[in-house]
Amino acid sequence: GWMGSSSRKTWDMLILAYCFVAAVLPLWLLLQPRGFLGGFLLYGFLAAGVVGVVFGGFEVVTPAFLGFTSEGHGPLFPILFVTIACGACSGFHGLVCSGTTSKQLASERHAPLVGYGAMLAEGVVALIALSTVMMGTEGDRPDQVFAGGIARFLSVVGIPLELATAFGLLALTTFIYDTLDVTTRLGRYILQELFDWKGKLGRYAATAATILPAAFFLLVLPENAYLAVWSLFGTSNQLLAALTLTGIAVWLHRTARHPGIALYPAIFLLAVTGSSLLLHVRDALRGDAVGSAAGVMGISALVLLALASSLVLMTLRSVLRSARESTLGTHAALGQRGG
Repeated sequence: GWMGSSSRKTWDMLILAYCFVAAVLPLWLLLQPRGFLGGFLLYGFLAAGVVGVVFGGFEVVTPAFLGFTSEGHGPLFPILFVTIACGACSGFHGLVCSGTTSKQLASERHAPLVGYGAMLAEGVVALIALSTVMMGTEGDRPDQVFAGGIARFLSVVGIPLELATAFGLLALTTFIYDTLDVTTRLGRYILQELFDWKGKLGRYAATAATILPAAFFLLVLPENAYLAVWSLFGTSNQLLAALTLTGIAVWLHRTARHPGIALYPAIFLLAVTGSSLLLHVRDALRGDAVGSAAGVMGISALVLLALASSLVLMTLRSVLRSARESTLGTHAALGQRGG
């Protein structure tokens, strides 16, 4: 029934239906106004978090350091870096910038403020989220801890606890919806580019190919099955960031600019994500992964490693070819000058 035991799956399907619609409609018709309205709520959340952190006087009760390894989570390196994910460096945001943000800029001169400024704001969001945990907010689930922490921040300015908790949950929901519909749209973009699916038919087919696997898993698997692959999310996101930075480094090299500003972070992220993926493969071989998901985790990690390695090799070949062409061009110019 609607409010019976299947109500959660019913809502899951309705949310996926919304994502399908949001992915195929023009950007200005749904995603842009939704993002505009949700932005006010998120700016309010940022203001509440900053006020609470700076003026709340809350005590930090979580230990700053417990050791270089964590029971059930692995070593500090690389797990710390792939856990922070979007709060520091996000490959997902690289896709968003190229797929949706770029289409909404009135001028290229606005790109640094919008792109870089938004990433700084994302870092502030990460600090606020960490603060809700560090001050020992009670809760059985992450959403309860987050909303409870925001409520304590808002209590600094006299807002009642129940109302402030509802605001915190609403802000979290806005973040989630913003991720779901944009991710579905990006999935459609990527599939259409990979398989050259054009026109309305290609748009609907690519969106369906993005949505249907999620619908299948939501209907068939247990409610908390996502926890089995959740640990791969941060790794894949950081891996995408590394590949994005690698592409930028190649472009900087080809345009005779110093590529180090993108290349050095890319090398670090490749080391982090490569180590994390190897840990996933090791856990799968040992049977330490979550239940029957060990095989899925191991195979997924191997596929990501193979894809990343192939892209890095393609990048190296491109750079070496460019350097060789540049050297040959220089020698030819010197030969003509000498002749």
